[in-house]
Amino acid sequence: MDLDAVADELYALAPGVFTAARDERAQAARAAGDRELAEQIRRLRRPTLSAWASNLLVRDQPDEAQRLVHLGEMLRRAHQDLDGEQLRELSAQQHQVTRALARQAGQLTARAGQPISDDTRQEVQDTLHAVLADPDAARQWAKGRLTKPLSAPAGFPTLSRQPAPPVTARRTAPADEAADRGCGVRTLPQAARRAP
Repeated sequence: MDLDAVADELYALAPGVFTAARDERAQAARAAGDRELAEQIRRLRRPTLSAWASNLLVRDQPDEAQRLVHLGEMLRRAHQDLDGEQLRELSAQQHQVTRALARQAGQLTARAGQPISDDTRQEVQDTLHAVLADPDAARQWAKGRLTKPLSAPAGFPTLSRQPAPPVTARRTAPADEAADRGCGVRTLPQAARRAP
């Protein structure tokens, strides 16, 4: 048992069962004699509904998640380069893409037995805007372990920071079922797939 494996397992769970599962894992680590790991597990925070929905999206749709991260990199580069034409094209797409992915996150949570409200879906969409605007937010989101929604900063930062790492696939059972039923968006618009 290690912290990453436990965190991956816990953040795939619905918020309503997170705390009990976390406490069980912490007790198991303590019983195995690893008090430090038990304490690290105990400090893991339960996600809000919108954070959980965002985590499901990353885990169920890693390719789409990586394309969103790439779209954010392109948007920030266009902003830095003052490339008005590309910035207009990509900016128009970002609203369409984030709405579609937020809708898909709602479908995933419903299939997992926990429908979310329109307000919660809007928090997911706000998180996706933060992913586009901020490479640090993109890195945090790509781990699939959010505990609360992210907020986009005003404007775009420069590209002096490292780009976000690739999103790794971490499928959960409810999300697999949703993917098997073909729900949601599978591809981002063409401009998001072009190399910068």
